[in-house]
Amino acid sequence: MIEVTELGEVTAVPGSLPEMLGVRNLRGRVLPVIDLALLLGIARTAPPGRLLVAEAGGISAGFAIDAVSEVSEMEEPTEETESALLTGATLAGGDLIGVIDVSRVLASLEERASERSRR
Repeated sequence: MIEVTELGEVTAVPGSLPEMLGVRNLRGRVLPVIDLALLLGIARTAPPGRLLVAEAGGISAGFAIDAVSEVSEMEEPTEETESALLTGATLAGGDLIGVIDVSRVLASLEERASERSRR
């Protein structure tokens, strides 16, 4: 994780995947903005209001999220998950927290976008 900021103004990109909300200019950097809840199949109760900026393999992206309750170092995942987009899960403060594999998320989106453009 690089930072957490306000979601701000997101510009839609025609023809993009449903999980791609669009792009956002963050201090001169144009970031793709991904709806993390939609990507993970989690129902939203309200629109996202924050942007979690992460980087993997030299690629930065923003994940639209509802809120951040705490920012801290986490233990390595100790629990397995069924999602290919998570490296696993860990206990933090009595809560089971899924740990997102940013590299897998970005690769998955890129692969799906390539398949979509070939149609």
